[in-house]
Amino acid sequence: MTAPTPQRCLAAADQLLRGTGLLGASAVTGGWWPRACACLIRLALEGGIDTYWRRVKPTVAACRQGRAKQLMLRGRLGPGTETARRVAFTWATLSAATHHHCYELAPTAAELRRLHTEVSTLLARLQANANSTS
Repeated sequence: MTAPTPQRCLAAADQLLRGTGLLGASAVTGGWWPRACACLIRLALEGGIDTYWRRVKPTVAACRQGRAKQLMLRGRLGPGTETARRVAFTWATLSAATHHHCYELAPTAAELRRLHTEVSTLLARLQANANSTS
């Protein structure tokens, strides 16, 4: 089995959003697709951050604390404060969406689609910045 890349996670989340693929139909029927989709999108974002640091500064990529990697995006080797803020906000939103609370509704398909698009954009920015710094 191949390791999940950010692109594979986004593709699987897209299938859940469309209700297609191996798990799409059963996820929609079972009602568990919104949080699973949010988890996949968050995994894609985390994987993109790891990929960025592996290309720019491998010692940061070796850090096991995801929050530290996010905070370092604001530093001089990072992609800039705007991108770092967008990463932090998107990650926090996805993190909240993955946790079940009986008093909260699951995220809607429209919210998840917006987050999917935002993560795709952020991954492209991280990739472009990693290419320009290496």
